[in-house]
Amino acid sequence: MIGVLVATHGWLGKELLNSAEMLVGRGVQMECCCVLPGQPPEEFIRQVEGTLDALDCGEGVVALVDIAGGTPNNTVFRLSKSHCVRIVVGVNLPMVLCACVDRQDGMDMDELVKRLIQAGKSEVAEFGQGEERMETYEKPGVYTN
Repeated sequence: MIGVLVATHGWLGKELLNSAEMLVGRGVQMECCCVLPGQPPEEFIRQVEGTLDALDCGEGVVALVDIAGGTPNNTVFRLSKSHCVRIVVGVNLPMVLCACVDRQDGMDMDELVKRLIQAGKSEVAEFGQGEERMETYEKPGVYTN
């Protein structure tokens, strides 16, 4: 199975994994690396490299990073020269949920990257405009506040 690394600034990656676990259970072969204020760059590079090595069981790793050009993105990109890793920028909770639920043995990197991007984009929208959309969320037992 393809491994998944969530690499972010601050504790965002850890909390995305915690939220996903609360909703759908712990994702297998998934870890996070969070760069923290004052952390030496060499330490973060070693952390990411060790995590990539641990996650790659022969099929590679997809890294979900928070922003293009940031330290997590640049670190993974630097390590992509020596590791089988693809990078998807703009990580959000729907992407992490997709990685937990939709990732399967035998799925190739292209398919996984495509699904992760679709999942991430699918939840970026304005909410609550139009009667037909609101009716979906105003059913009994559904929290609407």
